[in-house]
Amino acid sequence: MNPACSTFICLYLHVLLLCFGTEALMEEDTDFRPHVENHTRLRDDTSRKYVRLYQLYSRTSGKHLQVLGRRISAKGEDGNKYAQLLVETDTFGSQVRIKGKETDHYLCMNKRGKLVGKVPALQHLVSAL
Repeated sequence: MNPACSTFICLYLHVLLLCFGTEALMEEDTDFRPHVENHTRLRDDTSRKYVRLYQLYSRTSGKHLQVLGRRISAKGEDGNKYAQLLVETDTFGSQVRIKGKETDHYLCMNKRGKLVGKVPALQHLVSAL
């Protein structure tokens, strides 16, 4: 067999595989929306939990956001212990929780849209006992 013929056959086989491969991919229509919706409703115990330390900077005040227990302030200096915030995520849908490292209060918003610090419900019940 001459080299030109074997090259032609090789090219022909590649084109055939490419055409049938694309056809198979086009037929497969997988919808991941139900899977994502089911796994974003509740906390996911199988995914890795990520906790990172951040400082949130306020452009308005030119300082860092700090969690002072139930009070939230944007007057923290860089490196202030109350300005260090832990950002936690443990769900598939990338829901995050922001917690003050020093006070263990979570950053929340009240009904009027004002930022407040809150203790998690379980921790509040345990400390009452």
